[in-house]
This record gives sequence, structure tokens and C-alpha cells, in this order.
Amino acid sequence: MNVRQKLLAGYLVVALLVVATALTAWLTDAASARRAAALEAAQVARGIGKDIALGLPVDTPGEVITPLYDHRAALTNFINRLHDNQRRDIVVVDTTKYILGDALIENIGSVFDHDTGDEVGRTIADGRSRVFVEQSVDYPQGIKQVVVQMTRASGVVVGAVILEYTPLYEQMLAGTRQAQIIILCTGSVAFLSVLLIGFLLATSLTRRITALTTAVRVIRTGDYSHRVPVTGGRDEIGRLAGAFNAMAGELDRSAREILAKEYTDSILANAGEGICGLDTTGRIAFANAAAGRITGLGVAGLLDRDAAEVLPETAGLTAATREGRLQRADGTSVTVEYTVNAIEKDGRTIGAVILLRDVTRQHALEYDLRHQALHDGLTGLPNRKLLLDRLEHALTRSRAASEPLAVLYLDLDGFKRVNDSLGHNAGDLLLRTAAERLTGVLRAQDTVARLGGDEFAVLLENAVPEAVERVAQDCLDALARPFLIHNREVLVTVSIGVVPDAARYTSADEVLRNADVAMYAAKDQGKNRFLTFENRMHEQLLSRLDQESRLRDAVHRGELRMHLQPVVSVPDGQMVGAEALVRWQDPQHGLRQPGSFIPLAEETGMIVEIDRWVLMEACRTIKQWQDDDPATAPAWVSVNLSAAHLEVPDLTDRIAYALSTSGLPARCLVLELTETILMRDIAVTAARLEELRELGVKIAIDDFGTGYSSLGYLRDIPVDVLKIDRSFITGMTGNGRQQELVNAVIQLGHMLGLRVVVEGIEEADQLALLSVMGCKFVQGYHLGRPVPADELRVLRAAPAVLA
Repeated sequence: MNVRQKLLAGYLVVALLVVATALTAWLTDAASARRAAALEAAQVARGIGKDIALGLPVDTPGEVITPLYDHRAALTNFINRLHDNQRRDIVVVDTTKYILGDALIENIGSVFDHDTGDEVGRTIADGRSRVFVEQSVDYPQGIKQVVVQMTRASGVVVGAVILEYTPLYEQMLAGTRQAQIIILCTGSVAFLSVLLIGFLLATSLTRRITALTTAVRVIRTGDYSHRVPVTGGRDEIGRLAGAFNAMAGELDRSAREILAKEYTDSILANAGEGICGLDTTGRIAFANAAAGRITGLGVAGLLDRDAAEVLPETAGLTAATREGRLQRADGTSVTVEYTVNAIEKDGRTIGAVILLRDVTRQHALEYDLRHQALHDGLTGLPNRKLLLDRLEHALTRSRAASEPLAVLYLDLDGFKRVNDSLGHNAGDLLLRTAAERLTGVLRAQDTVARLGGDEFAVLLENAVPEAVERVAQDCLDALARPFLIHNREVLVTVSIGVVPDAARYTSADEVLRNADVAMYAAKDQGKNRFLTFENRMHEQLLSRLDQESRLRDAVHRGELRMHLQPVVSVPDGQMVGAEALVRWQDPQHGLRQPGSFIPLAEETGMIVEIDRWVLMEACRTIKQWQDDDPATAPAWVSVNLSAAHLEVPDLTDRIAYALSTSGLPARCLVLELTETILMRDIAVTAARLEELRELGVKIAIDDFGTGYSSLGYLRDIPVDVLKIDRSFITGMTGNGRQQELVNAVIQLGHMLGLRVVVEGIEEADQLALLSVMGCKFVQGYHLGRPVPADELRVLRAAPAVLA
């Protein structure tokens, strides 16, 4: 138990004693009131007994005193008068407890038996007054009664008087209640005051003692700056706090002096740089561990040695910073930077301090950083920055010496396919191998650089045009050989743009740009070739950039148009559906077919915006047609989705938005995807298509037969419609084997529960053959060309007849 607990326990005992005293006074006062009430009641009962036994006092001269005891009627009147006037209930009994008088007439003549302890009988016998509580049915809480002996003047006991003193008792207790309340309040205040004083005093003392003990613990940790607040005047604890603070101050001063010396020694000993102190003669008087480690001599090997012999680059006591190569005794050498500062006192030099820094690693790091800044981290080849720098210098030399200068720009064909299918590690290995092969076919003075991704460049100095073409062909041949990547043979090719007369251009950037343009021209002509730059290539590139810019704004400027091509039911020749196809109303070139701009849209990523526009326009148009003229409106509309759109994360939400905005039922929308798109990743594709089908839309395989043509994936991919490509239909007439193939595909689609649509119907004979095969839906120029929706609605007014 701590000091605070002990103090609080002592004050609690005092408080409890105060409470005990107040409680004793409370109980004593109550007991005194009860005794006083009983005594008062006994006195009154004795007076009443004398009046009954001896007679009432004389109030008329010569009147004869007659005891009421002997006159029952007078006794009854007397008792009733006391009951009515003084509210006193009196019972008079004889020695046998026979009731002689009572306020209740019916009780007279009966035996009094309400004193269960026979208090009345014992009082008659011994003359002592007694009190008891009378219990009855009428008074379940009990009536307080006092009984006194009743005797005649001769001393003969004739009975007893029983007097109810409950009202007197209650009056007495009421008189003491105020005193009891005062006792209760006084005791409570005293109790709380004692506890409060004890708490405050204990808290004050323990706080000061705790401050002292805490300070002692802090001092033991070595923190001599801690002080104790001096409070409480000049008592013993205050004087103890003052003495403690004085002692802590002395310890603090001593510790600071010791720490300052140890800190200085520790800095010198643990400094990363070597430190040597020289005396006036240039000899080493002090050396730290780092100096001994850098020189390889150790501290003992440096002391008292001439600094000029050990550190030849220091040049004595002259203040300077130099760098030199230090040869160690073990045969190794390091590059050391020396900084010399003279020590002066009273205007004269008394020595010097030499700082030694081993900068060998720093120089190596600087070299590595410069190399990394100018070289590709994957292949180790020069990067674009270094190539441009070398090209600028080569241009200057070529112009001055009139020597030929050429640049090749190379881009691997099919690298993305390898990267996506085999992973980035395989792609990195292929790039490193390609870099090695390119380096192997070049001369030592030539530069091959990696510009980024799968793009390389070659700088050929002093190379005639024939040699440039030979190097370009060697690069084609070197990269055409199979690459062994993770035990798998991989084939890629390269497209090369050549600028054979680089010196005639103004800057390195222009040369590299022209080579890049020629490379893209080589890709456009079929890849795996090299082309020499011509000015028209640049013009074509600018035209392409202009077209790309105009196409990017075509959606926002409202230049896209939607045409519908009907899908016809074979049995009755009626249009049952339509395919939505996009056109571009180019302000410069008029209405353009998809083949002239869709490849560019797919290459630049704009195809997603175009697909979205076609989707919204198709849903809106077909819904409006169905509302205006349901008899002629197509039951469904097909919309093509590109590969890029299928990879959009919120594709399902976009489809749902188009349906909800237009109001078109989901069953009326068919989304067409090509085999190549569907087969990219069957697991991912199947999951995405299931999401779309949950909306209620249909999924169609477009151009079936031009991609993988695998019947197995029809089982794994959730589709509803199979569209047979026109290449199956062309030349079918007169070719029995081809007819059997088409018939087999149609029957397979029907067996799988798919809606089969044959595209490219351009002749009546083709339609007749398909009708015999049981084909139900066809599409082609013979049945209707793609036209604007309004025009198709007009044509629907005159139903087509199958030829």
C-alpha cells in the first residue's frame, strides 16, 4: 500500500467514526423519545387510576367524594368524556382482568386478553407500570398501550388502568425528528468534509512525492536536465526538492563536460572520412581509423610519418583540394581526394588538418550513371539520346569531309504477338537476341541503338549506297532467322526505313524522323522489307495524320452515318432483321465506305467511339421504326463490336445504357463479333459474353470461316447467331464439294440451336441452292444493299420477292 492509499485509509476511518457517532446520537434520541412517551403515558394513567379508585376532586363545598370504581355508570361517563375530549382510549379492569369500563360498550363485561405477554396481570401483581402493543383485527399495525396498577386509599389493589398512548408516542417522535435531521445533515457534512480534506491532502503529498521519485528515475537514465517543481513552501518535502535540484544541476554540468569530450573523440574516430592532424614540421601527429583504412597503413602506421611521403598529393601545409591515385602497400590503389586546411593561432601556422575521401566508388557510380543515362537498360545498346548526339557529330564530320552518312530505322514485325502470347520475359529475351544479331552484322565503327519498345536504329558512317542496302538486307536476314525463346521457336520479321544521304538534312531529328517515315511505308507495303525515304512518304504521312485528326472529330461533328442492310427470311422473302453499318460523310472526300477509315480507327483506338455511336444510333432508329410502323420494322438489328470495344471494362453497362435510353427491348439487339476476336482468350471472352447475354441481347459470330474455323469453340463460347462468310458462298454454284461444306455448316448450326445467316448473296442461283439446303436467313446485295434507315423504310412499302 502506497502513501496515498494509507492517508486515504486513515481519513476514511475518521469519517466512518464521525458517521458512527451521528448514528449513535440518532438512535439515542429516538430511544429517549420512546421512553419519555411511555413515562408520560404512565403518569397520565396513574392520575386517571386515582380518579377512578379514589373519586374525582371536590369542586363544591360539602360535596361527598364517591369513587367511580363503585359506580359503573359514572365510570362509563368518565371514560367516554375522556375519549371524546382528549381522544384517550381507556380500559379499566379489575384484578381478574374483567373489563369494568371501556369506550366500546360491547367490551364491558368481557375479559381483557389483548396483552399476549400478560403485562396487565403482572402489573396488577407487582404494581410496576408496563407498555405493550395491542394487536387486533381492527388495528393490524398495533396500538401502544401502557398499564398501571389501580389501588384504593387503603392500599388495596382493585385492578388496573390500560391507556392508549400511540398519539403521545407519535407526538414525542415528531418532536425529535428535527433534531434527528440536524444530526443526519451534520454527520453527512462531516463525513464528506473529512473525505475531501483527506483526498486533497493525500493528492498534494503524493504528487510531490511522485515528482521526486520520477525525477530520481529520470536521473538514473542519464538525463540530468530534469528538475522538480519546488512547491509547498519550506516544509520537509519542499526542502528535499530544492536539494535534489541542486544535486541534479551539479550532475548535469559534469555530464556535459564528459559528454563533450567523448562526443568529439567519437566523431573523429567514427568519421567516414579520413582525418590527419599535422604538426608544424608536416609530420602526422593524429590520425583516425578511416585514415588508416583508406591508406592501408592503419592508425599506428600513420603516426609520426611525414605526410608528404604517405600522402604525396597533400603538398605540405598549403590549403588546397586535390585528387590523386594512392598506391597501397598491399598492391591495390584507390582514388583519394585530399582537402588541406591550415591551423593558425595568434597569426601563425601551428599545423594543418587533412581530410581524405576515397572517391573510387563515387567515380565508378558516376560512370554507371552516365552509362545508364545514354544506354538502354535491357540491351546495353546506346539509347535515343546518345544516338542523336552521335548523329549530330557525324553530320558535322560528314559535311566537313564530304563523306556519305546513312541511318536505318528498324521496327520488329509481330513482336507484340510474341509479347502478348509468351509474356514480357520472352519479349525481353527476344529484344536482347535481336540486338546481338544486329550488332553482329555491323562494322565496328557503326552504331546500333535501341530507341524504345521494339524499335532500333543504325548509324552508318562513310558507307556508300550499295553498302547501305547490303547492311539493310543483312539486318533483314539476321532477324528473319527463328528465335529460340523458352524452348520454343519464334519467327519475327523487321521493317526498315533507310535514309542513305543523311548529310543533306539539317538536323539529327529530321534524319531520324525521315527514317521513321520510310519504316512505316515499308510496313504499309507488307512488312519484312526495307524502303528508302522519299519526300512523298512524308506527304503521305502528313495526309494520314490529317485524316486521323479529321476522323477523331467526325463523331463529335456529326459526320458519321448509319446504313441498314436487310436480313431476309428465305421462305417468304420478307425482311426480318437488319445489320447496322457505318459510313463517314467526309467533308473533303464525300461519303466513305468502312474499308477506307475503319482500319485507321482500329489502329488509333477511335473505333471504340465509333462503335458506341453506331450502337446508340441503331437502337434509337429501330425502336422508333417499331413504334411508328411495327408491321414493316425489323425484329432485330445487328451491330458489330470491335476487339478494342470487347476489352472495355464497362461494356455491359454501355450496352444496358443504350437499351434503356432508346427503349429497345434487349431481345431485338444482336452483337456481332468476328472469330478472331472471340478466340483471343476463350475463358475471358466467354465470361464477358455471358454478362451480355444476361441482359437479354443475342451474340453472333460474324464472318464464320475466315478465322479459326474451329467447330470446337462453338461449344465453349455462348453464341446465338452464326453468320457464314461470303467467301463460302462465292463460287459455290457448280462446285458440289463446296455446296456440301456450306450445307454441313448450316445443318450444324441448326443442330446447335443457332440462328444461321448466310452473307454475300449476290446471285439468284446462290439463293436457290441455300433454299434447298434449308437455310432460313440470308443477306447480300442481291436482296438489298446498305441504305439509310429512311430509305429502307420506303423500300419496305413494296415487299421484296425472292428471285
